Amino acid sequence: MTDPKRLLAEYRRDGFVVVPPLTPREIWGPLTEELPAVLAEEGPQRFFEEDGTTVRAVYGLHRRGGPWQALAEASPLTALVRLLLGEDMYVYQWKVNPKAARRGERWQWHRDFDFWRAADGMRRPAALTAAVFLDEVTGENGPLRLIAGTHTDRPATAAPSGDDGDTGGGAADWAWITSSRDAYALPDPSAEELARTRGVHEATGPAGTVVLFHGNLVHSSGPNRSPHTRTLALISYNAVSNAPPADHPAARRDLFVNHDAKPLPVWDDR
Repeated sequence: MTDPKRLLAEYRRDGFVVVPPLTPREIWGPLTEELPAVLAEEGPQRFFEEDGTTVRAVYGLHRRGGPWQALAEASPLTALVRLLLGEDMYVYQWKVNPKAARRGERWQWHRDFDFWRAADGMRRPAALTAAVFLDEVTGENGPLRLIAGTHTDRPATAAPSGDDGDTGGGAADWAWITSSRDAYALPDPSAEELARTRGVHEATGPAGTVVLFHGNLVHSSGPNRSPHTRTLALISYNAVSNAPPADHPAARRDLFVNHDAKPLPVWDDR
């Protein structure tokens, strides 16, 4: 692992860290082999770009075994996540975002915690997402864009833009929320001001690179205008102590989030 003290200091300061290929290719490589079948599988876990044919996101991968489970639960990722969160954690949400060549659209500026708080009743942003590059990510194919330091902001409770806030897990509702219109997107003036005053970091690198970012960090990604697909494996980990209440009225189905907050063992390669 890269120097743990340095990584923790960067994460606390910026709200994210970018690390070189952290997991052996034999752990994440099999995902690329299974990905076409996962994207082709019909069902409510799959969402499309506005063209209605290009896959935008696939949820529910915490319910799959094999390489999907191995990457999230039995790889060096767990040691790094435990370091950054500072307490026991579990896989909260597991999805892939395949940004198709020349067709993958943007994700607007947003904070994941705004979704999680409204949809599931998450009480505090004691969660982070590990974005594993399954393809090379460049400045042209829609890299993650992150605004350092915004994880410590305490914004007002967000409300869905143009929606009544019902995110109880219905496929129609969630399809709208995951569209390029992004129901919980920051207003353009706010996002533009943050980007101007704090700067924007574009996370690029070879396949296997990992970006870990705080649940309250403002981030986005642009459209893929390159001839190459850009797929991210996005594993969100939540602190066990922060598991959403089981009786939250709008809690999403297990299709979208994992309701089993059993602590994960931490990777030890000694």
